[in-house]
Amino acid sequence: INVYNKMSISLNLINEEEEKISTKDFICLALLGRGSFGEVYLVQKINNKKKYAMKVLRKERIMGQNLSRYALAERNILSLSNHPFIVKLNYAFQSMTKLFLILEYCPGGDLAKHLSMEKKFEEKRAKFYLCEILLALEDLHKRNIIFRDLKPDNVVLDNEGHCKLTDFGLSKEGINNDQYTKSFCGSIAYLAPEVLKKQGHGKAVDWYLLGVLLYEMLTGETPYYDNNKNTLFYNIEHGNLTFPDYVSNNAKNLLTGLLQKDPKKRLGGGSRDAEEIKEHIFFEDVDWNKDYENKIV
Repeated sequence: INVYNKMSISLNLINEEEEKISTKDFICLALLGRGSFGEVYLVQKINNKKKYAMKVLRKERIMGQNLSRYALAERNILSLSNHPFIVKLNYAFQSMTKLFLILEYCPGGDLAKHLSMEKKFEEKRAKFYLCEILLALEDLHKRNIIFRDLKPDNVVLDNEGHCKLTDFGLSKEGINNDQYTKSFCGSIAYLAPEVLKKQGHGKAVDWYLLGVLLYEMLTGETPYYDNNKNTLFYNIEHGNLTFPDYVSNNAKNLLTGLLQKDPKKRLGGGSRDAEEIKEHIFFEDVDWNKDYENKIV
């Protein structure tokens, strides 16, 4: 009960309207997906007919695994986010047994679904997504937040086809440029070398994950992948990076920089963070100001 009360205190209201918001204000239309701690539903708000994604987190599951900090991290980070490439949190409320996050609905589905259907993307399309994700990560880093769980499943597309980062349960707040966290988290094929070594990781871990995502978008598989988990982990720490012939030289060069095993030598791993990556020749035709304004073509 004490833990539940602590979560109640942390779930501060986003606005005055939340004082009277509850599940009664929404009609459930469909189940969008299931996660470790609950489900995500497509819902419609009765008074304005708008569609949202309702994330339902079951307190019993969260508390049972001592992961309340993950649920609160997502709540806290999203409530303070206002970026075109990060999903918006519209309302947050709770019952005795569940937490409810009413999120922006992105009808385009996630990148994992598109990669599953199409296997891989043309470089121009991959670059389009990469630019928007990079800008979202840059915004988080400026607020001393590491995303830490970048993967195709956590990038959703809005009705215009633009990217939005979602699922901030594994994000870590309060990390400055010279600070590290030692939490072991993330999806197996997307674990960075420094995470596997448990030596602590900083913002540069997100740039490694960006490299893994770009590699998967271009080739249809993650670098170093092997069906055997131990072999996969060995490859991540010690394996040589290889590319199919059809990957462009500029993309290979960018991937080599992002997938550098030493985070201090990694592209973006220094004090300039995202700026160093944005200056790479791979992005020479990108107008970053237009990109941020949601107008990239």
